[in-house]
Amino acid sequence: MSKSRSKNAILNISFGFIAQIGILILSFVGRRIFLKFLSVEYLGINGLYSNILTVLSLAELGVDTAVLFSLYKPVAENNVALVSSLIRYFRRIYRILAFAVFAFGISLIPFLKYFIQSELSQFDLIIYYILFLTNTVASYFVAHKVALLSAHQEQRIQKLVSLTSTLILQALHIVLLIIWKNYYVYIIATVATTIINNIILGIICGKIHHNELNYQEKIDFDKKPIYKRIYSTFLYKIGSVLVNSTDNILISILINTAAVGLYSNYYTVIIAIQGFISIITTSLISGIGNLSVTGDKKRQHDIFNMLLLFYHFIGAVGFIGFSLLFNDVITIWLGSQFVFNQLIVTIISFNFYLTNAISPVWMYREANGLFDKVKILMLIRAGVNLALSIALGLIWGVFGIFLATTISLLTTGFWYEPKILFSNVFLTSSRSYWRIQSKYFILSITSYLFSYFLMQLIPSGIAFLIVKMGLIIMVSSLIFLIFVLNSQEVKTIKSLIKR
Repeated sequence: MSKSRSKNAILNISFGFIAQIGILILSFVGRRIFLKFLSVEYLGINGLYSNILTVLSLAELGVDTAVLFSLYKPVAENNVALVSSLIRYFRRIYRILAFAVFAFGISLIPFLKYFIQSELSQFDLIIYYILFLTNTVASYFVAHKVALLSAHQEQRIQKLVSLTSTLILQALHIVLLIIWKNYYVYIIATVATTIINNIILGIICGKIHHNELNYQEKIDFDKKPIYKRIYSTFLYKIGSVLVNSTDNILISILINTAAVGLYSNYYTVIIAIQGFISIITTSLISGIGNLSVTGDKKRQHDIFNMLLLFYHFIGAVGFIGFSLLFNDVITIWLGSQFVFNQLIVTIISFNFYLTNAISPVWMYREANGLFDKVKILMLIRAGVNLALSIALGLIWGVFGIFLATTISLLTTGFWYEPKILFSNVFLTSSRSYWRIQSKYFILSITSYLFSYFLMQLIPSGIAFLIVKMGLIIMVSSLIFLIFVLNSQEVKTIKSLIKR
């Protein structure tokens, strides 16, 4: 079982990385073409509607994690009858959600004018929104099959299909923009590709897991624990969405929609890097969930500490690289007219750092089903974030909105979630966690200072940008390696590599 978990994780990560590299290259080219033929306002519409529809999909947010957690045990035990019955049940839920989200989305059309500060036609803005809404809802019809693949640790299949469809979509976007220079064609191509991607994914999953999807015998199962998980995850994730997916909405309302377009360029780079990290994260969560079924607390704790080192290091390198090089990248890629000031860049980068430094905590929380313990926490953070975003946004603009995100995290989940995790999963105090995180924070700041002074010695330019990136990675790696080389975390990594 342990070898199977490791093998599946490695395969999922490998396929995911290949997919992400292809998507990354074409998305960068596509963004350049987009800005050549369409204005930055269209970029703002892209980012704004994506955020609105993420908020709109709140109904689904209590389901996805609860569905996956419900499948871990029956899949691990090869209980085909129960898996089949659960999948049928989840399929009905997702279909109801699809129609509910679409209906609610349509009902919001009269209020769109309050979110958008743009010179574009109101009629066009409504049609764009309906197409975005259709694209979002289309994914619900295969969500139960995607959950089944994840429960079997077969995310690589989804990534392979996603790679193919996204590569085709990015190429289509480039060609269609060059030929027609039309945003309608751009969005229609997106919707068509999503639908085709879902059809192919459904067919492949149906063939691989034919027995589980077509098992005739129906068995009864207790739905109360599932309802409880859905309710708890819904409350938590509604707060999560209100924190993470309202920045563009607030920027559009408090500043303007064009500013959303500027931020979307930075977000494209961040989401590209975060995409690689997410591949590792999603690949590991299923394995952690599978491991939690065995009840091996010591093994779970060892893996957790190893992940703390990995994710904190990734967060540190990302923070240093983004804060020191972000504007250089944007200038070379798109032009100096698309950059934010350094203060905004730094706070965006620091939020990336915090998010990744605490990733193992929420990974273990989801894999171990601790939904009920933190269901109100993110709602509290969302309230803090919204109030601060409005207040600080009115004072400091874009910087104030992102600073509110930082403060809301530090004053809520950052310190509370580790306490819940350690008391309920590891059955011990979280003091060791804070000692480790404090050590890594000091190493991160030390790496930043060394890198900052080195960057002052190197001139600007594409060739020098690559040199700077290499130096930041080398400096950070060396500083971390000196202080963790003989740690238990490194020993755990070595044992996994040997296995």
